[in-house]
Amino acid sequence: MACVVRSCAPKDLQDIMRLIKEIAVIYRVPLNEIRTSVEELKDAGFGKQPRFECFVAEVPPQQRSKEGHTLIGYVLSVYTYSTWRGRNLYMDNLYVMPEFRGRRIGKMLMERAAQAAWQQGCAQLRMHVSSEKPENLRFLGKNGGKDLTIEDGWNLFRFQETELRGMAAQSKP
Repeated sequence: MACVVRSCAPKDLQDIMRLIKEIAVIYRVPLNEIRTSVEELKDAGFGKQPRFECFVAEVPPQQRSKEGHTLIGYVLSVYTYSTWRGRNLYMDNLYVMPEFRGRRIGKMLMERAAQAAWQQGCAQLRMHVSSEKPENLRFLGKNGGKDLTIEDGWNLFRFQETELRGMAAQSKP
């Protein structure tokens, strides 16, 4: 299968939004809870201060999906900073449409993100993965990823909008 991994362009954002919604359905997140939009992605990725980096996987028209899509996967990442390691790349999403899995496309996307991270002087690549998806855990492990929950006992915490707003209101400038 011919597949090209390339930098995301603004013209791809409609497809990225489609793939984001596919992920939401897989994880049973109601679509009305998705705050991101094509406009938000455009501003965040291509505005004055881009806040993410994205690569897409694209197949030729003759290999398009059952629904007619040629953009069939993506990896969206942000640069973070570790006080112990310095600059890191955090992969927020690595996704390939189910009908295209098993063809090394996810690996190609992850390798392209890793290449960008290495060129930017990153020391680590990080990603959170649902324990409900053992195939994803195996994929990352097979490619050299270490499960910090198992290896180091690190736990992930999230503060939702309500908690965030509450903490912000308590802060004294």
